[in-house]
Amino acid sequence: MATIVSTERWTYERMRRELPPESRYELRHFNLIDMSPAPKPQHQRISKRLFRLLDYFVISNRLGEVLFAPIDVHFAQGEVCQPDLVFIAQDQAQIVGESAIEGVPALIVEVVSKGSVARDYIEKKEDYERFGVQEYWIVDPRNEVVLVYVLENGKYQLFSSAEEQDIVRSSVLAGFETNLKEIFAEG
Repeated sequence: MATIVSTERWTYERMRRELPPESRYELRHFNLIDMSPAPKPQHQRISKRLFRLLDYFVISNRLGEVLFAPIDVHFAQGEVCQPDLVFIAQDQAQIVGESAIEGVPALIVEVVSKGSVARDYIEKKEDYERFGVQEYWIVDPRNEVVLVYVLENGKYQLFSSAEEQDIVRSSVLAGFETNLKEIFAEG
């Protein structure tokens, strides 16, 4: 469950200087947010399956690269997140720095955990929209639903939604689609 640990003014530089390198913290409006505990196995399995599907498509089509958590995405001073999956398009390769993504990736995926529902559905959606992430996926294991939002005129519009046996599609990764069974399969 994500909790605000400190309302003191935190910056990314201060995080890197004062917190352990492998810590799981984010910044929202300069507030330090603890992302502990680590995700549960079901969350990791879903992230892993989706990573494999996206990564295979991206590599096969030479579109860029897909990275997975934990990795810092540093949008601006006081605004850092650690999405579950991130797609960086080929023409954005320069935003991948030595220790973080320094800029706005083309696509971000969040897998909803029990303690992250409001954060993923509301706060992160607002933040990703504000910073201009072209496509945002909310993957909800409890409801076995995937929502894909695409930025149009500065606002997110629902591009694709899938539940039960439906197919989920991407706008940013034109031609990418997968059945929900591939994402939410057991084991």
